[in-house]
Amino acid sequence: MYFRNLVLSAFFIAIVVGGIFSAYQAIFITPIIVSSEVYEVAEVMTDHAEAEAWAPEDGLERHSWSFATNFLLCFAYALILLSVMTTKPSINIIKGFAWGGAAYITIFAAPAVGLLPEIPGMEAAYLEGRQAWWIFTVVVTALSCWLIAFHSVVNKIIGFVLILIPHFIGAPQPETHGFVNTDPQAIAALNQLWHQFIIHTSIANALLWLLIGGLSGYLLEKFIYTIDDK
Repeated sequence: MYFRNLVLSAFFIAIVVGGIFSAYQAIFITPIIVSSEVYEVAEVMTDHAEAEAWAPEDGLERHSWSFATNFLLCFAYALILLSVMTTKPSINIIKGFAWGGAAYITIFAAPAVGLLPEIPGMEAAYLEGRQAWWIFTVVVTALSCWLIAFHSVVNKIIGFVLILIPHFIGAPQPETHGFVNTDPQAIAALNQLWHQFIIHTSIANALLWLLIGGLSGYLLEKFIYTIDDK
């Protein structure tokens, strides 16, 4: 019963938040990505290879696949957050928003300080190095938030120090910053698109995590903690 309610709650959250997130993505983020793809420099194909990786067509097909991906992502996030939140008593919607805010800082904001969201056609450091730094930053930030929120003053100070360590180390950066396309007009357009992309991905991820956190707190209070009271 307890596990079933947890999974059903995560499923409901995934439908609601996945739909809202997908709508925001379709209206504000996808057009930026499509516009930036126009300025990408095509790679030279060797051996006259013309095969391209499969990608959904623009329009309904692309939005449908985006929703499916976002639904699964939100379901996983909600299930993880709900499970962690059950370790603490008396969770409600207000506390849920706080948990969602902490998750936003951990998963998106802290890593984005070192690795800003990127649009197609940007120079980037090696993927393995960026992945390792991202994982390290997420783990350290999660630990820091836990210490700051639930422990003594001394541990809170340790948490504030820990949260800065990944940024003192620094994220891997490419040898040359900028865009693959070196045309001045393209660079000007891509810079504008990039700044818009950073703003909208920040808003979208804040919306995603606050909604997941708030709904998780509400559903925990109404449908999961009530099991223990029966």
